[in-house]
Amino acid sequence: MFAARNNFLTPASVGGSYTLGLSDPLLTLTGQDTSWTEKTIDISSYAGATVRLVFYHYASYFTGDMQLDDINIDGTTYTFESDATGWETTTTNANTIVTTSASDTYNAVTFSNVAAVYSSARWLRDLGGTTSSATGLTTDHTLGTTSGYYLYAETSAPYPCGYWLRSPEVTLSGSPTLSFWEARYGATMGDCEVYLDVIS
Repeated sequence: MFAARNNFLTPASVGGSYTLGLSDPLLTLTGQDTSWTEKTIDISSYAGATVRLVFYHYASYFTGDMQLDDINIDGTTYTFESDATGWETTTTNANTIVTTSASDTYNAVTFSNVAAVYSSARWLRDLGGTTSSATGLTTDHTLGTTSGYYLYAETSAPYPCGYWLRSPEVTLSGSPTLSFWEARYGATMGDCEVYLDVIS
């Protein structure tokens, strides 16, 4: 989706194995599925760094509402059952300012807290399915019920759309781990790229 960012960042070696700023994509999700699927990413080369986990989801139409749940960043699991404290989303269509560099685009957007109040063109905390027909699962992954919460990208207008989501800052251990559950049910599900924003 984006060109590799190495030509757009000034290298700032940290620990000899990574640079400050947005990483290259760690994983790209494509296509759709009809159930919760776990993804695991090797982030061992970022040991000791302070980071944010970052998702960029693109959809070409309203049936592209991707869902995320049980995000585990180095032993801390975010289930979103009580809230989404610390998680932030763009609230305007980042697709309109996409450049050839993911990091340039990421640095050009404004983030706001993820909320549970419906609004299009952003990531939301929700339960019981998404608001668009023929898109999204009705149950969460944590509880497996319609009363369990998750985060999802509300892709209803404008089209096409691209939204960023980022986690709270986390200082990784010497043997960091990363996993999450995702659901991508919708006929116009676009790609989702996963990054780390390396802060220090």
